[in-house]
Amino acid sequence: RACLPRDRPPGGPGGGHAGGARPSGRRLESGMAMNMSMASMAGNQAAREVGQAIGKPMESMGVTNGRAPGHSEINWVDFNYPPGLRVIHYSADELPSSVSGMVRLFNLSYILTVLTCFLNFGDTIVLFCTTEAHAKWILQSALHLLLLPMAALGVFYSGYRGIAEPDATLAFRFKVGQPTLCVTYFFFTFVPFGCIHGLGQLGHVGEYTDDQGSTYWTIVILVESALWFLNFVLSCVNVIRASRFDGFGVGGPAGRL
Repeated sequence: RACLPRDRPPGGPGGGHAGGARPSGRRLESGMAMNMSMASMAGNQAAREVGQAIGKPMESMGVTNGRAPGHSEINWVDFNYPPGLRVIHYSADELPSSVSGMVRLFNLSYILTVLTCFLNFGDTIVLFCTTEAHAKWILQSALHLLLLPMAALGVFYSGYRGIAEPDATLAFRFKVGQPTLCVTYFFFTFVPFGCIHGLGQLGHVGEYTDDQGSTYWTIVILVESALWFLNFVLSCVNVIRASRFDGFGVGGPAGRL
């Protein structure tokens, strides 16, 4: 169906709230509140991670011409990543082989976050145009697309630079931020709130399709849930590997990332 105003009379089958085809307003408001709360938390985390990490070369590292002491081969103010935005410096080739693989996994988690958020935004628009999905889901998805990749970028950069320096402050930010994102990815895998097409949404597709189901929506749920779960597993691996990395040469817990 084309993306046109709804032409069904109020209370008709699947066309209004009175017919019982849609979830109750209370449940929708609860889902909306939870989405906004998580988006706000992600936004705050993103502001702290990106702002503090990127500002660190000039403010607290004693850097001359953008190069950190002891790591003159890395020019941290040569902003080249992400492509098109260029807000941080990233090059795994500048790292020793012992840590470059771990940093690439950090980056892979960030890429998966961006990819899944873009996919969710496109899917949500299609579902709104072809089913009885709510228009506000598009706004929720847009907020996720703005905030989650920003938070993931800040966490990735903290881990990457915390290893490359190595630096305990950035390492601590990664140790806090990565598990937080890990929980978020796990939540998105299963919970069916608003634009979050978790596995639990499989039982609610009929509420927005006149009980006829939707093959496309089912595929959307399975694909997005799989991507979020993959990112959850990858984030867990990143947390474990980072916790075992002795970048400060101490050999004990205090020297680990």
